[in-house]
Amino acid sequence: MAPTRDGDAQQTGIGFLPVLVANVLPLAGVIWFGWDPETLVAVYALELLVALPLAGVKALFAGTPPAADRENGVFDVAGSDLTAKRGSVTVHERLPPISPRNVPFAVAVVSGGVWVGFFVLAPVSAVVAVREVLGRPAVLLGVVTLVAGQVVETATTYFGRGRYATVSPYAVVERPARTGLLLSVFLFVVTLGGATPVLVVFVIAKVLFEWSGARAERGVGGRLTGWLSGPDSDTTADPVDVPPGDPSATVDVDQRSVVAAAVWRVVSETGPFSVVLATFVWLGVPAFLGGGEPTPTLWFASGLAGLALLGLMLAGDVLEVVLADGWETYARVGDRLVAYDRLTGEPQWTTPLGELRDVTVVETRPADRYFGTRTFTATTGWGEDATERTLGPVGDPETFVEAFDLPVHSTDLSPLDRRFVGAAVGSLVLLVAGAVVVVATPIGPSVSWVVLPMTLPLLGVVPVGLWKLAHP
Repeated sequence: MAPTRDGDAQQTGIGFLPVLVANVLPLAGVIWFGWDPETLVAVYALELLVALPLAGVKALFAGTPPAADRENGVFDVAGSDLTAKRGSVTVHERLPPISPRNVPFAVAVVSGGVWVGFFVLAPVSAVVAVREVLGRPAVLLGVVTLVAGQVVETATTYFGRGRYATVSPYAVVERPARTGLLLSVFLFVVTLGGATPVLVVFVIAKVLFEWSGARAERGVGGRLTGWLSGPDSDTTADPVDVPPGDPSATVDVDQRSVVAAAVWRVVSETGPFSVVLATFVWLGVPAFLGGGEPTPTLWFASGLAGLALLGLMLAGDVLEVVLADGWETYARVGDRLVAYDRLTGEPQWTTPLGELRDVTVVETRPADRYFGTRTFTATTGWGEDATERTLGPVGDPETFVEAFDLPVHSTDLSPLDRRFVGAAVGSLVLLVAGAVVVVATPIGPSVSWVVLPMTLPLLGVVPVGLWKLAHP
């Protein structure tokens, strides 16, 4: 962590002023207006639930590439190919450009924020009547003040003074998440020992966490600051060495196939787990807010919240894949292959054609069989720089192979084993029929039908596994 400089401390203090002022009201409420522990707990818990989506929006504009070491973070985006995407897109002249590589971090806030919310609401709801506290005017006033402080700080410091250009999306989303985990412990302590000195100490600790987080964004501070900001985010992207001259051949990916492949990936891989998380929200919100007797209105509202969350997660997963591959163009310049992204207008990577080896046709993409496209995998580089690349999907595979001298004998797909295809379809029909029996008829098992969405990842393994076995 870089040493603290006077200029950094002064700028951090000025930028932190709106957040500090916003925290004065809860502190005044504790000392002079007699706020009880439940009011204070509700104010800070609700502020956190608003701060996480705000962090997701801020992360879209972060200008520094994310750090490579993200193994110990609250949010995990290790499975996304989009984090390596170069370039940015301007959506409005008054806003900074958005980097597609930041989208996975904003998407992760949607699902990861739910888990952080559970960590906060679970201990709080065990000792506080949350729904009753939410109706107090003091709670609404406190939350509005704290959120307004965060918004003002974002507008004046993050955007107004260009802080977004010096931070990574990982640091932006990790700061409120890690702060929330610490505060969840303190919130529980406050509700157990609600004397005024304890409340004052908690508010002071909250301000110190916020101050440390603000210093973390500037890369200054001590151990707590370093932990709140996550691993150092001084990663830089080396420029792509594009040879001079005009391309002798260019091939665009087939966007229809990219979108279809993204939908298939969501349905077969990430979608079932998203359904489980949405079900947790549907069941958890009434448990937290209902006080043991949730009303039908609360059940209905939590169900709508779960569906909205499910839609956001599924749309986010599809968007990631489409942004990663949907605007790819492969150009031959001399004896090199250069991969461009038409959306950002930036070259992504390049390799000598002679280094393309172990080229194979991907057999397991249903979109390629339906649209007649082909996707290839190939190894580029040598030694520690060896990388497996995915090329395509392309609509005219023969032309693509010829234009880039790919060492592949045939672009034909092997025929599917119809026995496993039939077994996959049959198992899927049985799962759907079983779900109908459980939900809509009295002959289903005695287990509550709400358990069905939670078993979807386990049950979905069968048809997906059989489909994969249908490929030789």
